[in-house]
Order: sequence, then structure tokens, then C-alpha cells
Amino acid sequence: MSNSSSAIAQLKNIPLVGINLGSVANAGQILPGSAGTHYQWPTRDTITHWVKNLGVRLIRFPFELQRAIDLSTIDGLPGQGANLDQEFVRRWKEMLGWISADSNGQARIIPDPHHYMRLHRYETDANGNLTGNLYKPEDAGNQAGWKVTEQVLIKDGNSVGGGSWSAVHLANFHQKLVAGCDDAMVLGWGLGNEPYSNGDTKAKDYITPTNMESLYISTMNTVLQALRNSSKKPVFICGLEFASASGWATKSANLQAKIVDPANAIVWEAHGYGDVNKGSSGAYEGDNTLISPTVLRDEIVGPFLTYAKTNKMAAYIGETGVPPTAAGRTALKNLLDKAKAEKVPVTLWVAGPGTDGEKMSLEASNHAETVTMITPYFAERITQWGYAQA
Repeated sequence: MSNSSSAIAQLKNIPLVGINLGSVANAGQILPGSAGTHYQWPTRDTITHWVKNLGVRLIRFPFELQRAIDLSTIDGLPGQGANLDQEFVRRWKEMLGWISADSNGQARIIPDPHHYMRLHRYETDANGNLTGNLYKPEDAGNQAGWKVTEQVLIKDGNSVGGGSWSAVHLANFHQKLVAGCDDAMVLGWGLGNEPYSNGDTKAKDYITPTNMESLYISTMNTVLQALRNSSKKPVFICGLEFASASGWATKSANLQAKIVDPANAIVWEAHGYGDVNKGSSGAYEGDNTLISPTVLRDEIVGPFLTYAKTNKMAAYIGETGVPPTAAGRTALKNLLDKAKAEKVPVTLWVAGPGTDGEKMSLEASNHAETVTMITPYFAERITQWGYAQA
């Protein structure tokens, strides 16, 4: 069984609460997209605000995988032996420089290729042939010439013409990410966001829960075998079905035993949001003034924390958030106090330029009181990762 090990237990002085700088993961359906139009890189002002002025020291950095690697001009998938996109690497290093300057090198960053076990491919017809269709400009940031895309699984046979971009290619990508983007501030490597099944039998990414579990386990094992030739840093592995915190015991119970890390340094990552209907999706539908003060802590994220403690799993709440109401803030505070007691780091969703229109965005003006409430937590540290075995 792949438990948390001394590699995790030996980590010290980890920031307790941080943020997701999520804007480079936006509009992933536009391949690869245009920076400044379809998505935004964090600006110097972004880093000054969050890192220097508010004291953030823990950052999860979601990014669209297909913006970090050279793409095939044929079907839009990454090339099988593709190199990292050099503009991505340049911007990444520029951002790291700002973060280092504003945190005296004390910030800790988790790069997260935000892929859901899926890629975007140029649209194909019922016979598997490329359609060549283009988005209407109004659907592509008022720019013309962008090809319509469809989601396909990271799996053999996903490339047009009989090739694939699957586990071995993802493993190669991670090795190149380490070589091109590692830094003293990189705490560890996210291995992909929120894998989920799709019950639509007509969808190009149709897959049952059982088959997604099997695909995910085998893919993670392939990635880990390759990654450990390049880095021994912790890896952050999401649970199944959108990294469900409330459903971990039923949806992700097999992962710990079947995903094997040669470095024995896995941090298990769960997500959960404070929806009044307990749906945990972040849709925030219904009367959000009525959120229970304990629902996020006890019913949405609590089951994951209980499972992790019982099974001695180093745990991480990679995404969470609440609606901008007093009741939501109380629910979040109760979760953060629980995380502090259990020594489990948390990164809140979401911040970064271009995210302020999202319901969950901490950049939005209606979340000003939320930011005020969470700011003192940015200074908190945990002496040792909760639930990790010594």
C-alpha cells in the first residue's frame, strides 16, 4: 500500500492556507489560446497583491496542459515527443521571480496540469475525420480562425490517424516539466486535476467509473515510474469523480493501495465547496445565506479528513470555497480551523486576473470580506504534514 512516508513527514514549516492562481487554466477549449484574450497570466500586480501585501505563501498553479507543450498542427494534441512551449517556460520563470522577490523565497508552489484525464482535440465527425470547423469569433474571444475542439481521454487511440497521446507521453511531459520548470519554491508536482467518468455514450470522452478508475491508476503508475527518475519531490494526486472529498471512501478507496510511488511521497488531494444544497460543486445555487456553519467542515470535506486520518494518508484540500455570504464565511472559517488542528494545507479557489467574473473568485468585489477573513490564515504554518507516517 502506498502510504504517506517519511518523505512527507520530514517536510517542515508548510504554509497552512493559500490560493489557486487559476487563470492560465481558463478557456482550455481554445487551442492553445491567446494570452491576454482567452486566459491571463498572473501579472506583477497580481503577485504584489497576494504574495507581498496579503502574505500568501502557498500557491497551487493550475494551467492548461496544452499551453505548456508544443502541439500537433494536425489534431491539436501534444506531439508525442513534444518539447515544452518556451513562452510558457519564460512566463513561468518570470512569475517565479516575482513570487520569490515578494516572499523572500519562502513561498511554496504546486504546478497543476489541469487536465481532468482529458485533452482537447480538433473536432472530428462520426467517421473520425477532422471537420476543420472554426469557432464563431464571439465564441473565441472575438478572434477569428480558432478551430472547434472536442474532449478526448488521455488514452491510447485518441489521436487522429491511429496514434495516441497517452500515459507514456504524459510521463514524458512530466519529466520535461521538472527539467524546465523546477525551482526551490516548487513544493511538489500536481499530477492532474479531477478525473471523472462520463456516462454519455455518444461523447468522445465516454468512460464508466470503473474504467476511469482503472485508466487513472495505470496512468498514474506510468507517470510515477518516469517522474521519479527526475524528481523525488512530493506528488499531489487527486481523487476520482472531481476529487470528491465527501465521496472519497466510495469513489477513491482503491487509489492508495494501487497507485505505487517509488519515492513513497504521495499527498492525496480532495476538493469540496460550501454549497447550501451540499452538492459541493461550487455552483452556489439556492439561498446561500442559509449555509450551515458546520456543513463544509463536517459533511463536505470532513469525510475525506476522517478517511485520510484512518488510513494514514498525507492529505491536502486543493480546492475549496464558499459563496460571498456571512454564513459562507463562517462555514469556511470552521473548515480552516479544522485544517489547522489536523495540519492539513488548504488552497482556496480562485484568484488571478480574468477570474473576477467567476462565482468562486476571490478577486470579485463581493468577496472582499472573505479575503479579509482568510488573510490571517496565510501567516499560519504547520510543523509537520497531518496524517503522514513518520
